[in-house]
Amino acid sequence: MTAVLDAVAEIARPADAAAELARLNGRLAGERTVPAEVAEAVHELAAAVARETAMSRWEAVDPYLALVVHRSVIRAGEAVRGGERDELRVALESLRQAFAAIAENEPVADERSPREIARWLAETAEVPQSRLAELLGVSLRQFQRWVSPTDQTRPGDDDARRLRAVARIVNQLRFALTPAGAIDWFGWERDDLGGRAPVELLDEPGGLPELATIAGSMRSTYAA
Repeated sequence: MTAVLDAVAEIARPADAAAELARLNGRLAGERTVPAEVAEAVHELAAAVARETAMSRWEAVDPYLALVVHRSVIRAGEAVRGGERDELRVALESLRQAFAAIAENEPVADERSPREIARWLAETAEVPQSRLAELLGVSLRQFQRWVSPTDQTRPGDDDARRLRAVARIVNQLRFALTPAGAIDWFGWERDDLGGRAPVELLDEPGGLPELATIAGSMRSTYAA
């Protein structure tokens, strides 16, 4: 079971982890009970998630997905101890989905440059670039320079911070809304924001965590 553990370690290859978890669950599907080797793999997986993965790596993951991973690992361990094969299959599938979603979040990870994130947003949002430029508080020409394959203009620190925040929120919302709807969301007045629209909080120091929490809750509700 080394393949799945290697993929989970440091959350370095979440797509590979999802594929290996699917394979492990497929192996379990052909059994009436929980084989010893599958039980051992679950124990090792729990250790990899809880102890072998640096906390800094989890801090870079969507908090909702990190919570799903940890809860699913606990659920899988309980299923193994109880010999509950069907419950274990559900837990492994939940883990697979979480790692697959973490992989989908990679386009907006901290390791991506602001220019890469700008290009991802332009390709994903399904709205005119002028809409994106307005949301980001820059001119259309400036945004076009960021996404150009030949122009090397890079967003400044403040622009990069706003760009990353918007991209991460859009990446959350696209699981519950259409990509274009995710852009529209920033202009909707919300009761939980005191009648304000999310776009009004983008430049406030405490606004981004609050918006990320709201976007994550929408995703959670949709997933449920």
